[in-house]
Amino acid sequence: MESELGFIENDNVALHWALGCVIAGYRERMSDMLQTWYARSALACLIVLLALREFFAPLLIMAYRMKYLGLAHFLGLRTAGDDYRRLIPLMDATPAWVVALWVVAGLLYLVALWQMLRRTGASYVSFFLGAGLDLAGVLAIRSIEASTGVIVNPIPMVRLAGFVLTFSVGFVLWRMTWKSRAAAN
Repeated sequence: MESELGFIENDNVALHWALGCVIAGYRERMSDMLQTWYARSALACLIVLLALREFFAPLLIMAYRMKYLGLAHFLGLRTAGDDYRRLIPLMDATPAWVVALWVVAGLLYLVALWQMLRRTGASYVSFFLGAGLDLAGVLAIRSIEASTGVIVNPIPMVRLAGFVLTFSVGFVLWRMTWKSRAAAN
């Protein structure tokens, strides 16, 4: 940056150059911070929460279908409305392939977690594959919600917050991998 100082023509160019330097500095510092143990631990916790979110609905559906009503009741207490019985029409209408989609998405999140912790491969690829399957499952369940009249998340901001969290974690994973690749080259 110091070698570029002599080529600055006027104050307007100097301001743009200074802002670019500040952004580059913050980007570099943020990339370095993402490589710390603390950032990786926090990100690992978020990925585990996302994986658990993916496994929740399949576990509730399987508990209901296999007549483990005590487990279904326990899990139902953690849903909007605190009762699994309001979700019975939706659970009956949910096809097995949607349940499998969610399970595979959760497993892909765990693969991404493993890759991130081991620093092997591009963990964001597995993560975004899982996020894509999650999105496909959400789109499939929306049509089932419409046909049964049962809405799982009555507050749209809850679903939106889940998507924002998911793609924020994916972006951070991408930045971690990007920084590791740049350092290796």
